[in-house]
This record gives sequence, C-alpha cells and structure tokens, in this order.
Amino acid sequence: MTSGASGPGGLLLSLAVAEPARGGPRTAAFVSGFLSRLLLDPPSEALHALLGRRADPPLVHDGLDARVGAVARLYREADPVELAKEWTRLFVGPRAAPCRPWHDTWECEGPPRLRGPQHASMLGYWSRAGLEPVHVETEPADHAGLILALFSALATRAAEGDDVKGLLEDLWTAHIASWLPRFAATLEAEAKVPALKAAGELLLFTVS
Repeated sequence: MTSGASGPGGLLLSLAVAEPARGGPRTAAFVSGFLSRLLLDPPSEALHALLGRRADPPLVHDGLDARVGAVARLYREADPVELAKEWTRLFVGPRAAPCRPWHDTWECEGPPRLRGPQHASMLGYWSRAGLEPVHVETEPADHAGLILALFSALATRAAEGDDVKGLLEDLWTAHIASWLPRFAATLEAEAKVPALKAAGELLLFTVS
C-alpha cells in the first residue's frame, strides 16, 4: 500500500502544521474528526449522516476527498446489522477485540488493561489544550477516537491561526506515531466489512 506520508511525521501532521492559508490545518481537522467519530460511535443513522457531510472547502490534498467520500459511501451502503456486529467484534472489549482501540492495551505486558500510563498521559494532553475528553467518565482518554478528536480540535485552532504546532507535534509523537499505524494496519487486515476495511486504509494512509 502506498503511504500518505509527506514528511517524517505523516500526512495528517504535515497538513495540521502547514500554513493556514494553504488549507492544510482545516483538512487535517476534518479528516481526523471524521475518523474519530467512526471509531468512537457505534453505527447508527445519525452517524451515517455525520460521516456523509462534505468538507467545506473540499479536501484537495492527496486525494483525501475521494478517500473520505468512499468510506462514507461504504458505511451508508453497508447492511446495518452486519456493520454493527462487525464494529462490535473489532472494537469492543480490551481482551477479545482484535483491534483494541486503547493505546494502553498495545503497550502493556501481560493481559491488556485499561486506564494505565497512556490514559494518564492523554489526560495531560487534554489538560494542556484546556479541554476535557467528552467521554471522560466512561471511556479511557487513550482511545484512538479521543486521541484523534483532540488532534482535530488542535488542528482547528491551527486553522484559526493559533500557535499549537508544538502541542500537535508532541501529541503526534507520544500517541499517534507510536501505535496508530499498527492499529490501522490491523484494522485493515481484520475487518470483514468493506466500510471498516476502507476506514483502516484511510487511517493508515494518514498516520503512516
């Protein structure tokens, strides 16, 4: 598979820290937000509608508009029961799920566990950004969807001219480059529903 990396950090990071006038940060915010919701939210009609929203302005970088659109279309066209069953099989349960979406479960020795050092580290990043993860009471902060949600929020700030480059780069090194390419490759390999396999391909393209 061809990598989407346009620098040592990966495509999403290179877009997020680019000059706002070029549209890169806004593209990074949209794509990371799209992937965040897909990983966090069980399939539903509301999620289908959310994923089907078009970016404004369009995602002109590296063919991302077509890639994101293909995932949204496959999600919408999938059998809802099969999609929900596969989403649950892939992501639910820190021990049984083949694509565990929590950073801690990819780093610890022994049985996978939640709310370990990566969870604590991510809470620190949310605090540095002056934000709080939306599912903090029920979902560990090192969930892939929450990591991408924070990246999206920071990229939005970058698009508005805020100097968050250092925080974006730190977050990328600690919680994206360190494991999300492995997670994405596993998702692409394990998914039996085309919509989720395409989501894995998109995630791998943007974080490798």
